[in-house]
Amino acid sequence: MIKVLHSILISIIVLNVAGISFADEDSLKNPDGTWKWTNRLINETSQYLLLHAHNPVDWYPWGDEALSRAKKENMPIFLSVGYSTCHWCHVMERKVFSNPEIAKQMNENFINIKLDREERPDLDEIYMTATQLLIQHGGWPNSVFLTPDLKPFYAGTYFPPTDQPNRPGFPTVLEAVSDAWKTREDEVIESADKITQFIEVATSKGFTTLIEQPLDRSLITGAVDFLKSKYDKTNGGFSIAPKFPSPSNLEFLLREYRRRVKLSNPTKDDESLLKMVTHTLDMMAYGGIYDQIGGGFHRYSVDAKWLVPHFEKMLYDNALLAKLYLQAYHITEKPLYRRIAVEIFSFINREMTHPDGGFYSAIDAETDAEEGKYYIWTEDEIKGFLDAKETKQFTTIYGVDKGVNFEGKNVLYVPETDNSEASIQSLGTLKEKLLNARYERERPLLDTKILVSWNGLMIDALAYGYEILEEEQYYTAASKAAQFILDSVTKPDGELWHLSTSNVAKVDGFLDDYAFFIQGLLTLYEASGEEKWLIYAQELTKKMIDLFWDDMNGGFYYTKADDKHLIVRSKKPHDSAVPSGNSVAVNNLLILQEKSNQLSRKNEVVNYNEFAETTLRSFAQAMDETPSSFMHMLYAFNAYLISEGHDNLPVGDFAANLTTQSIVRAEVNIPTDSMGDVFDVEVQVIIKDGWHINANPTGQENLIPTTISVPDDSSITISDVKYPVGKSVKFEFSPDFLNVYEGTSTFNLKIEQNENIALNKNNQIILRLNYQACNETECLLPQTLDIPLNIK
Repeated sequence: MIKVLHSILISIIVLNVAGISFADEDSLKNPDGTWKWTNRLINETSQYLLLHAHNPVDWYPWGDEALSRAKKENMPIFLSVGYSTCHWCHVMERKVFSNPEIAKQMNENFINIKLDREERPDLDEIYMTATQLLIQHGGWPNSVFLTPDLKPFYAGTYFPPTDQPNRPGFPTVLEAVSDAWKTREDEVIESADKITQFIEVATSKGFTTLIEQPLDRSLITGAVDFLKSKYDKTNGGFSIAPKFPSPSNLEFLLREYRRRVKLSNPTKDDESLLKMVTHTLDMMAYGGIYDQIGGGFHRYSVDAKWLVPHFEKMLYDNALLAKLYLQAYHITEKPLYRRIAVEIFSFINREMTHPDGGFYSAIDAETDAEEGKYYIWTEDEIKGFLDAKETKQFTTIYGVDKGVNFEGKNVLYVPETDNSEASIQSLGTLKEKLLNARYERERPLLDTKILVSWNGLMIDALAYGYEILEEEQYYTAASKAAQFILDSVTKPDGELWHLSTSNVAKVDGFLDDYAFFIQGLLTLYEASGEEKWLIYAQELTKKMIDLFWDDMNGGFYYTKADDKHLIVRSKKPHDSAVPSGNSVAVNNLLILQEKSNQLSRKNEVVNYNEFAETTLRSFAQAMDETPSSFMHMLYAFNAYLISEGHDNLPVGDFAANLTTQSIVRAEVNIPTDSMGDVFDVEVQVIIKDGWHINANPTGQENLIPTTISVPDDSSITISDVKYPVGKSVKFEFSPDFLNVYEGTSTFNLKIEQNENIALNKNNQIILRLNYQACNETECLLPQTLDIPLNIK
């Protein structure tokens, strides 16, 4: 994306550092068992940082000491970002950061900072955005090189200890980056400045247009149409693989379904919304992504069928999904949904609850450096705990008799879903026997930090569980956790801390901490009628507005204004694995407007709806253009329309300059004269008026060209891509003319089916359009558009 990046890459290609080996834990210890190295991370409370405390790397935590030294000595910073349950973070710690030779190279040329992304989500967002801009994808560990002024200039994710085909080893990267800083510092700084400008647009300045026209339901209709177009009718969900639960999508559909049913008798189209939700919930509940004997969901599945999970368990996933299953149960009364919610709560109570209240953040995916080892089974292992009749019953219900499905062992799942609930209930104590047997295994690492934001989500789910199921234990757990936050993770002046670890509360609270915790307090009030929860919610909302509100453009910033080490102040508006803080704040504000009149003790009057509406107007254009990133904001927007009496308005134009189509769409066809094993393909790319995408070639090194590709496991190969000639245009944000595509452009290419790789059952292949969309004043993050093509 930048000129210096090209130079660094060339250096990496030329360099070839060989002979690097990596150390195991024993090599890091002296003969008497003591550690050879101990760095500054030994004084931290984060379990992720403590995992690196005995690396030979001279690690610093993020803070004044490291940043001051970088400036004083004019040394570049290597920032490594991860979290305690990240598998590839563990791999890089073992294979790279434990290597004394690599550590020596790092220590001599860089100030090395290790960061727990869950402790500092503000920094994580900034530098993950940088990585996505630089290499067009992201992930953890996130490896970013910064100037002493904290501006990123080169980045990647996992780097191996030695050079691999098409992937440089970390020593090679270190030498190339160090050389760039020593010999071309001015170029590096210039590039870092440009990247920082892009980050600011992507995370904050891109959301400065307040729409003045009336807000109407066309945004909701467009989002529903978008989800329908992405829905996997076979397996549920909204992607191919890997498959994430995406609870914001499902909750949005449930709210829209409820609205339509309330207005009239549900039509076939209305029922299709509910079907998308229930089919997805069914497939997840019976898949390997769900821990069939211990309860709780793993992070995601690596396949499209929800079968093989990435085995980490996160508090936020289970909070969001428990509530979602309860919402579906409230509508359908399907016993499966009640069972899943109850089992999630049992798992949380059993394995992720602090004795004084509050909930731990995560459970690792691996044990003994083996992913999933704690959760998988062989048939012989099962036979060791159950008799022959029990074994047959258990292995039939949970798919073990179908053969192994993960590295020679079995992830438990339910292959036969018809009448499966009765079958599962018939297991009686068999699940309990195997759960107890599993307890005897070495357990994965439990990350015991208590994050206010994620606790707010679980408080919300448990309080809602009490409201729906009328089980007192859920209210007890929710209220105990809420009181723990108020007593132990709140400052004397009423502001929130972000987390508590080892009874130490630290890091100023972020927008998510306030918004998610307020949501939990409001649900506690709704479920119990106890006025104190509403008062706490009202007081914290005033704090949230004072600390985070953008007086100029509306919406909430993610951080307080006084953080001296942030290169940009983000609004973090997009949904990620959790809803955005802005979207949850809007929903809370709408509830507070309704509930505040019920207070017997009146606080100062706040027009909550005004803040909610201004926030919606701030993000309205972004919701229209990329609904997938704003699904929970659309969920809140639906509530706004209902609260404002616009529940049954006909769909109209949202605003003169907006449509419900995405910015870029594509159509593909095979000309009728194509024949043989190689086919000609035409792809027409249609770009919304006022927008453009970069041409290929772009004419400048710092721009992302538009490309067409196929997934790595595709059944076809593409070749001979003829990119259309771009148009040279001068834009406000660039001093130079840029080579771009506008309107409609036609791409021609050839495809050939790969030997021994069959088409899917629908004879469908996927082409991928990779592009970055910009208008006169801003550029969005790079996007990938999947284009299905049916082969006859």
